[in-house]
Parts: sequence; C-alpha cells; structure tokens
Amino acid sequence: MNSTDFNRQSAAFCTHSCNRGTYWELQPWNMTRRHLTWLPLLVMAAVVMIGQPRPMNHGNDLYPLVNAIQASDWKSHDNSYPSVAATQAWLPDRHTPAEIPAGNLWTRLRSGFALPAGRSGPVQAQLDRFARNPGNVERIMQRGTPYLYHILSEINQRGLPTELVLLPAVESAFDPFARSPQRAAGLWQFMPRTAGDMGLKQDAWYDGRRDVIAATAAALDYLTQLRQRFDGDWLLALAAYNAGPARVQRAIRHNRNNGKPVDFWHLQLPKETRDYVPKLLALRALIAAPASYGLRLPAVTDTPYFSILDSGGPLDLAVAARLAGVSMDEIRRLNPAHTRQTVRRGDSDRLLIPATRAATFRTQLAGLAEQQRVHWVRHHIRAGDTLSAIARRYRITVAHLRKFNQLPDYSIMAGDLLIVPVAQG
Repeated sequence: MNSTDFNRQSAAFCTHSCNRGTYWELQPWNMTRRHLTWLPLLVMAAVVMIGQPRPMNHGNDLYPLVNAIQASDWKSHDNSYPSVAATQAWLPDRHTPAEIPAGNLWTRLRSGFALPAGRSGPVQAQLDRFARNPGNVERIMQRGTPYLYHILSEINQRGLPTELVLLPAVESAFDPFARSPQRAAGLWQFMPRTAGDMGLKQDAWYDGRRDVIAATAAALDYLTQLRQRFDGDWLLALAAYNAGPARVQRAIRHNRNNGKPVDFWHLQLPKETRDYVPKLLALRALIAAPASYGLRLPAVTDTPYFSILDSGGPLDLAVAARLAGVSMDEIRRLNPAHTRQTVRRGDSDRLLIPATRAATFRTQLAGLAEQQRVHWVRHHIRAGDTLSAIARRYRITVAHLRKFNQLPDYSIMAGDLLIVPVAQG
C-alpha cells in the first residue's frame, strides 16, 4: 500500500507479489515452451497490425453523463471491446446513499459507483489490458466472493463510493494471505506501522491486518481520513493510500510552487501510483458492463456469505472446521488472522463461519468438552532445554509459553512438564 516500502510486481491486478499462484495467473508473458511455437505467427501478426489505424485518442475531457448504455454504444475504437467513454459515466465526487436493489450484489455494487471519472487515456490503457485477459478477472472475483457482501455493506453503511469494494482486487487480488516482500499483508495490504496506527493488533498468533472484519474497518477509516486530508478529493486519497500521504503532499506542493494543476492527473508520482488509480477506474468500467468484455462474473446473491460468531475462548481452527462440517481451507480463508490456526484467549474471540453452517456450528460447539477445544502437546523438559529453544520448536513466543504455563520467570527444570498449544492439521 505504500510504494516507497512496497515494490509491487507488474501484474494485471495484483500490485504485490501474490502467493498461492496469483502472481503467475496475471502475467501475460507466463508461457510454457509449447507456446513458443506460436511466436513466429505473433510476430507476423504484429507486422501486419503496425499498418492499421491506431485507436482514437480520447484526450483529457471528462465523460458525459449517461443513464443507459445501448448495445450500439459498445463499438470500440479498435473494434474489439468498449472504450471507457462508452462504459463510464461522470458521477459526482460525493456519494449519496440510494435505495439499494435487492437480490443481486453486483446490482447493488453498481448502484453506488460514485468516484469521479478521470483522464480516459490512462484508464483506457488499463481497461484494454484487463479486457485482454477476462479469465484473470473472473478468478480474482471468484476468490473475493466470500468477502464482497461484508465489504459492500460496510461501505454502504458509511456512505462511501462502492468502487472501494474493488480496491482489494487491486491491492491483493482478494487473497487474504497475500504478503509483500516489504511485509504488507492481508486483503487491504496494510504495512505494519500503518496497521498499528489504525489499531490493528499484530503478534505471533494473530495478525489484525489479515482479519477480514478488523482490516476492512481500518481500511475504510484510513481512506476516509485521507479523503478529509485532501479536501474531499477521492483520487488523491487513493493515491495517498498507495504512495503514502506525505509523498502526495510533496507532489502537490511542487506543482503549486510551479504554477501547475494539483489534481491527481498532473502530479509527479511513482509509476505504480500513476497506474494505481486508473486500474481501479478501469475495473469499475469492467464491472459496469461485464458482458461487453466477455467477462462472466460469479453469481453472488446479496446475502451474507458468513456469520460472525463467538468462539467462546481458545479453539483450534481444525476443530472449528469439523464442528461446522466444512473444509479446513474454507475456515482458514475466512479466519486468516489466526496465524497459528488457533483462536487464542486474549485475541479476538470472533470466528467467521459460512452462514449456511452457522447453526450446525453453534449446536456442535455447545456440546464440545473444554479439553477438546485446542490440541495440546506435553513437552517433557530435558537437560539443556531453554524456553527460547522450546518456543522456537513449537513456533510460539516465549511470552506466550510462560503465560500458558503460568511461569513466574524464565527458569525451567529438567523433568518438568510444559503444556504447549499447537494447531491441528
């Protein structure tokens, strides 16, 4: 989220080095050897295309207000897919909550689009790039399905532009486990310091940056603060979310001192940030008219994907998955903040369970014996053991090891027994 700390890879959506295969999904140059046989044909096609007319230059004018898009409007300047001018409408900077259509989440999302339009050239360049690989967009949106309802509902409640729902697609490709080389983490890619400033707790067992509920609230709080800092300008706020507010302020000051415009489109910002805002606006255009780009969005009903429940104390995520009757992968992607796969006393006792399995989980949890909630390992202390060595072995901090065993100091004796909580599975 901060370009000075975060050297993101150049991918179609994901602006960090995504894990779980996301990074390679987004690379148009990710080819196997068998694809190389097509290169001569591609070169010949490129030579032919050089002589073809280039797409029209849209210039810097804003898009006109449109209330409906007719099929005839979707004629692209390069005869392949629609232009930005055909898909985006000029919308006011300040969002006014409207009556929300029921049944389809994508309809509710589109009804709240409220970010201002920008220069069509940079946005069109990103839109063309996305439209060439609609399957990548489909995979990212499918990955985001568990989180869309909650994020959209939080945004609606605050009266914010609903395009912000799509920001995790740009930040993390909707991967809650995404982590950048510079340690930005989670759907919203919080850096550790910014996360701390926004009240997100981080330790060896729990990372609030990966907490779907807490990180979403913190990100929306932070974006609101940035918008206020930049006098209501959402595009500057988004640039600051990416590059850091200090860098955006310096760019504004530089332009003002040199008699230049101080809107986002005229600032001297890092290339990553200059692409960041157009990516979001291009993604809005894509979501506004998916069929026109050959995009098949996943079916998402406008109902909660998960229920927010109380774990009632320490609970192994593997136990939670068994009680709910869902896979461990499903539980982990809803509860990625618990880095040791255990809800520990003292952290948030909140547990996200698929809404369709919430009742089953409650019933099963009520009958669960205390000793079955967490998997404990008994470690017999041997001569030469130290707390730090034992902690490293079980991937637990010394402080937590002392806390769980109520040790008054760091002294241990050979022959004694330590109880160590570890995740199952």
